[in-house]
Amino acid sequence: MNKRKGNMRRDMNKRTDLRTQATSTGYRLQTVTYVGRWLVIGLIALLSLACGSATPAPTPAPTESAVETPIPVDTPIPGPTPTPTVDLENGRIVLWHSWAEADGDALAAILGAFQTEHPNLVVDTLFVAYNDLPQSYADAVLAGSGPDLVLAPNLWLGELVDAGVVQPLDGLTSAETLTQYWPATLDNLRWDGKLYGLPTNFEVVALFYNRGLIAPEEVPTTMNDLLVRAQQNGRQGIGLYASLYHLYWGLPAYGAQLLDEQGRVVLDRNEGAAGYLQWLEDVAQLPGNFVDQDYGMLVDRFKKGEYALFVDGPWSVAEFQGALGDQLGVAPLPAGPAGPAQPWLTADGLFLNPASTPDQQQRALFFARYMTGAASGGLLATIAQRLPANRAINMDNDPLLRGFLQQAASAQSMPSLPEMEQVWGYGGDMLIKAINDVAEPQDIVVETTTLINEANGK
Repeated sequence: MNKRKGNMRRDMNKRTDLRTQATSTGYRLQTVTYVGRWLVIGLIALLSLACGSATPAPTPAPTESAVETPIPVDTPIPGPTPTPTVDLENGRIVLWHSWAEADGDALAAILGAFQTEHPNLVVDTLFVAYNDLPQSYADAVLAGSGPDLVLAPNLWLGELVDAGVVQPLDGLTSAETLTQYWPATLDNLRWDGKLYGLPTNFEVVALFYNRGLIAPEEVPTTMNDLLVRAQQNGRQGIGLYASLYHLYWGLPAYGAQLLDEQGRVVLDRNEGAAGYLQWLEDVAQLPGNFVDQDYGMLVDRFKKGEYALFVDGPWSVAEFQGALGDQLGVAPLPAGPAGPAQPWLTADGLFLNPASTPDQQQRALFFARYMTGAASGGLLATIAQRLPANRAINMDNDPLLRGFLQQAASAQSMPSLPEMEQVWGYGGDMLIKAINDVAEPQDIVVETTTLINEANGK
């Protein structure tokens, strides 16, 4: 498995121990404030004693002249404090990241283009190993330093917010700026309703197809169509990796909802989830279709032309192109009876250091807007085969990535909630039970819903 696939399938339960440090730092700050308050009170008392007299003078009753004390002629009248303008074209900012190989090449190209256009605003970068980046960044910020920006996946967002080491961007970015991005990429970088990052790129699954086995105009646009084609021609079947991430898209397509606003699983609220499980069971039983937990086997079979369709992400484009060449295509996933397929989307983004000065934050945001702009997104797509979060990019010259961008229009932001730790395990088991026909779909849905909510204390 290549490094890109390894990152995609990384452990979703990874957590960094940041809260304790944030709490202890907060305690130190509160202690300093408490001591400072008593020092000020003591100084005021000393000044009062030094300036006081043995017999205090009576306090005069307030009069109009006492309230409106005349200002001496030679005393300047203070005016409004002017708002300083930040010089965005001059200075130096620091960016930490973990992008390597093709991603690192794309970042270098973006930095080179930026420095050509803005030669006096220098961007210094530091590569930090992926597994070390969140803790190293948090440690630096809690110590009052660190970079102005960190480039990171949304996987760490909750921990970074809890530690107080990322700056909310609401009020620092205009609504016009935010309209540039796919909505789900922004949702993926929000926490408790606040936006914390500007998205650079995203990942989402879509439908690969082999033009040698199925013509572009024959690629199924509905889930029922897919079943019919597989019944009529076994070589026009599909490969489905039996993981919740790869198969979630069918739940909303059948009208099912996974979580409510309180993080409670509500799959049993209607018949949508059971309908989708029945569809998966029907697909698995048809000759020519392969629904399995062995990802490597499914990839190999698709590359060998054993079936026409395969659901996967952009990390597999290069590998499939190497096997199928110009026969490879990408299309949006088929719609269900309740609406379009809505796969989960995850994003990487640029996050702002709250310890940076306001001027530095403005310079950092200036660069962040550039790196998430259309020109930079084009470099990301061309050099690293990444999906740009910016919607203004024209991908007509790359029909494969264009297929994934079309899918982004209906994608959902993958939840980044503590409750998801139980959803991954029990939700995956739900799919396997349905595929193996161990019980009625509705019974599987009810059992799964109950198990997850009990495990989460809901």
